[in-house]
Amino acid sequence: MKGFKIMPMRHEDLSEVIYADNMIFGHTLSFETLKNELDINPFAHYFVMRDTATGNLSGHVSVWIDSPNAQILNLYILPEYQGKKLGDDLIAFCINYLDKFHVENITLEVRPSNFKAIQLYEKYGFHKATIRKNYYDNGEDALLMLKKCEVMDK
Repeated sequence: MKGFKIMPMRHEDLSEVIYADNMIFGHTLSFETLKNELDINPFAHYFVMRDTATGNLSGHVSVWIDSPNAQILNLYILPEYQGKKLGDDLIAFCINYLDKFHVENITLEVRPSNFKAIQLYEKYGFHKATIRKNYYDNGEDALLMLKKCEVMDK
């Protein structure tokens, strides 16, 4: 991951993340909601990936941890940074981070049409668990993917 750094999201990152969310997903949580996630939600763990040469946002991952389970809410690499294996870096970071919390299961939802993301998640041990019908705003289903984690003695 030479040239990129993953760090906890701060208030200073919110405007960029909101802009990126809108670009990637076509919607975002409000500034106030994201601020509350950072300030008062004990389950929320949000991170940004930045290009160390430019300081530009290159990716984002957000996770809720409700032990023994965790859910990846959002994980993306901005288009101009795709094709550099940064998605691998971000998902590997996320899995390693969650290991510290001894989670047993990690879940996420992904569009069945997002073949690249599905391949990435499968590469890291996620499998298709079920389908959530009409999950997205446009009526598209979501694949619920699950990764069972090896939990070492606490």
